[in-house]
Formats: sequence, structure tokens, C-alpha cells
Amino acid sequence: MFGWIHESFRQLVTRKYGKDIWEKIVHMAKFELGTESEIAHYYNDDETLRLVNSMANVIGIPIEEIWEAYGGFLIQFTMETGWDELLRAMAPDLEGFLDSLDSLHYFIDHVVYKTKLRGPSFRCDVQADGTLLLHYYSKRSGLYPIVKGVVREVARRIYDTEVVMKVQERKQEHLDAFVTEHVVFVITQIENPNSVQQKSISSKADSQIDLSTVLFIRRRLTALRLIPPSQKKSHLEKEEEPKEGIYEISSTDFGLAFPYHICFDPDLFLEHFGNFIKKTYPNATRQETRVTDLLELVHPEVPFSYESIKYYKNSLFVFRLKGLGDIVHNPTDEAKTVLLKGSMVFIDEGKYILYMCSVNVTTVRELIERNLHLSDMQRHDGTRDVIMLNQSRMSQVELNRTLEETTKKLKKMAQELEIEKQKTDELLCELMPASVADSLRSGKTMDASQFID
Repeated sequence: MFGWIHESFRQLVTRKYGKDIWEKIVHMAKFELGTESEIAHYYNDDETLRLVNSMANVIGIPIEEIWEAYGGFLIQFTMETGWDELLRAMAPDLEGFLDSLDSLHYFIDHVVYKTKLRGPSFRCDVQADGTLLLHYYSKRSGLYPIVKGVVREVARRIYDTEVVMKVQERKQEHLDAFVTEHVVFVITQIENPNSVQQKSISSKADSQIDLSTVLFIRRRLTALRLIPPSQKKSHLEKEEEPKEGIYEISSTDFGLAFPYHICFDPDLFLEHFGNFIKKTYPNATRQETRVTDLLELVHPEVPFSYESIKYYKNSLFVFRLKGLGDIVHNPTDEAKTVLLKGSMVFIDEGKYILYMCSVNVTTVRELIERNLHLSDMQRHDGTRDVIMLNQSRMSQVELNRTLEETTKKLKKMAQELEIEKQKTDELLCELMPASVADSLRSGKTMDASQFID
């Protein structure tokens, strides 16, 4: 796990139980003091579990309670370290926050820290009685209590409400070559009799403005007609007045406006796609070529099907382009393949799925390695800004990393110096009388004296 996780563990224990308890935990976990919580270091899962088991043994509480307490503190510590405004701006209610967790994890793992960790996935369903069903998927078994602590603390700190979480179901699911733990939580809001107008945890209950906006966009996308170029009317021809709610646009114009988009049917056959896709795959044919012939699903890590898209419709979808030929300098290098990142939109009452996306690059170096340019992105694409901002941020990150390494070296040198001083003291005591050794240690001079053995 990422070193920041270990640092937040250290903060939790030292604040609640004191520094001495943390040092006992570190010693029991067989870490060298000072190396157990390096923020930029990646610890394997065994090291993290060793640390958590030591915490449970020293503090004297079950591991499940350790994880749950950590989940609550994680939100507190995250908000203290500069993420407060981002977390508050994620969504107007708890349902929207939970639906945004996948995107947040991906952003932190792949953009901020470049760790490419195996983070969990979340899916939230609203029930008729106002409760939420939260589906949690993770390749790491036994960490689900963290979710209980996180959700309760988010509800309390960000949405000023209290919730009760219960595990409805916990099972292991086999997906391809790995096993995923699937836990279903029931989230119930606690009614506050003292609140004049308590905000609901679900947007469907009290976010009518936001919901109507979403429905408006969905209706417009559903009403959108893509006309093949051959059927597009000449400007000289008399055009019929379009029906109310129907806005016609040619597939050529749509492909120009959104060069990376892909539209396909429930059987995954292509319906239409953007100019970049056409240029990259000139042999791709409408209703004959499947999406799976062009793209390989990277995130979320589930089989790519119409059903999985429905389940994860609120998630971020990342695909790797297959068989790119000479679009990258070395197509056999998996790290340099072109990725697309975006979301799925169901249109025409679910008859088609529209994948709205852009190239998933965050630095100038990644652009160069993939033989891409800023001009390949539309001017409205926020990826342009991310790349330019990251270019300046990377220098600061490198400076911080250098500073952290220097601090670590200085600490090690100070420890070695202390050991050498101790050896020198021991040597002085062995070779000289105690009074002479004490004077030399304190820098005092001594008159010549005679000492008899």
C-alpha cells in the first residue's frame, strides 16, 4: 500500500495513544523506526497487515475495529492535509459522493501520485424507502470495515447527518484470473428531530434541480439524430422545420466535435465513432466491428459487457487501444500504449451506449512517448489544462522527494554519529580515569596529574 496510508496510521495512533505506543507497534511489526511511514514509499500488503496486526495486539482491540476506526480518521486526516475543499465539492449529497469515489481513487492513484494501486470500486443504488445500497468491490479481502468508518465520517463532516451502516451481504466473486470481495452495505439515515429541514442522503429525494438537469441532458442526447454524410441536405435545398425536441447533426460533424467518442449497441457492435478512432482504425465498420476489437477494458476491472456497463454506469471507464501499429514509438511497450478515459451514457432508452472520452495522458512526457500532441485534443478538453498544470507540479513533486530523501539521510547520519560518540565515550572510559574522561567530554582542560592503578 501507498506510504501515505502508513503515515495516517501513525497519526491516528500517536494522537490517540501517544508516541510510545506507536514505537511499540513499530518494534512488534519489525520495522526500523523512521522507515515505517515514508509517504512516497510503496509497502507491500504483507507489511501493512503486519503493522495493523501489531496495532491490534498492542492496543488490545479486534482488527475489524482497527480498520473501522482508521476509516473514520482517514477522512479527518485527509481533510486536514489540503483535500477539504475537494471532498466538499464532490457532490451535493452522500449518494453522489459515493458514486464519485471511483473517479477520485483513479485521480489520486494515476494522476496525483502515479502509483497505479489496486484501489476498490464502488456502486451505489437508491432504494424506494430512501436507503442506499453500497456495493464495494476489492481484490483485498477483509478491508471492508474501512468503508463503514469512511461513510459515517463523510456523512457527519460533509453532509451534517448521521447514518447507520449494516453489512447485508458479503461474498467472493471470481472474475477472470482473480478473486474479488463483494460486500453490500445498507446505509440508513438517522432522522434528526431537531432539524427543521434535514437534507436527504439521496439526490432523488431532495435534489430536484440537479435531477432535472440530468434528465434534460439525457433527453437531448436521446433526441439527437446523427445523419450519415450521404443523407445530409445541401444548404441550397429547402430544409423542413425540425420537430420540437429533435436536433439534427451529421455523424461527420459529431465525429469532428468529439474525435474520441464511440457509440455501440448492447451487442457491442459499433454504431458511430469519432475522427481519431476512424484514423486509428480505418477498417472499423459500423454494425460489423465490435468495440472489443478496438478496445481493451482497463478500469473498472470487470468483464466488458452490456450488463457490467449498466452496473458501473456511474464509474470512470478506461480503455487501452488495441493494435495501434505505428501510433506509438514502441507498440510492444504496454506502458506507452494509448488509453482513453471517460464515461458511459445510455441513449435512446438504452438502445445504444455512448462512450464520451478523451486521451488519458497527464504529462508532456506521456504525450511524446505516444506520438501525440496537444493539438490532438479539442480546445474544450480539460486534459490540455491537466497536462500543462502537471508539468509545473512535477518539478515541485521532485523537489519534495529530494527534500524527503535528504532529510532521511540526515537522520541516518545523526544516528550513526550518535553511535560513534557512544563508542568514543566507551573508549575514553576504558583508557583513562573517569574524571579525565568527563573533562574531555565536556571540553575542559586538566592539569597534569598522577593516577595510581
